Amino acid sequence: MKVSHEVPTPHEYLELRKAAGLRAIDEDAAKTALNRSIFSTVVRGEQSELIGMGRIIGDGGCFFQIVDIAVKPAGQNEELKKMIMNEITDYLRRHAPAGAEVIIMADVPSIGLYQTYGFDYTYPSSISLRKTC
Repeated sequence: MKVSHEVPTPHEYLELRKAAGLRAIDEDAAKTALNRSIFSTVVRGEQSELIGMGRIIGDGGCFFQIVDIAVKPAGQNEELKKMIMNEITDYLRRHAPAGAEVIIMADVPSIGLYQTYGFDYTYPSSISLRKTC
């Protein structure tokens, strides 16, 4: 396995999302989203196939959001997600200004993992809402 700081192709991204059970998105939207990433890290297998990834989006100053922490089911394990989160948190340590807010929307099984990186519930002071267009 190899970890690198690169943006996957839209095709790879869409395939990984599907394999990881994430909702389907339009290819043009995927291309735009990937191009606007602040940071992206990928894990590739022996044949250079994409097996995991994670991205940071946001304004680059006050707000950062960790998104697309995804691993193919065959490699679905905590260690791969930790590798991805290590790269992301290292980037944030080096580039996020003091006081910047970092947000992550976690699926319930991953909450414990993210808490090991210092993330905590926003409730009761705030709660997130979402809308899909």
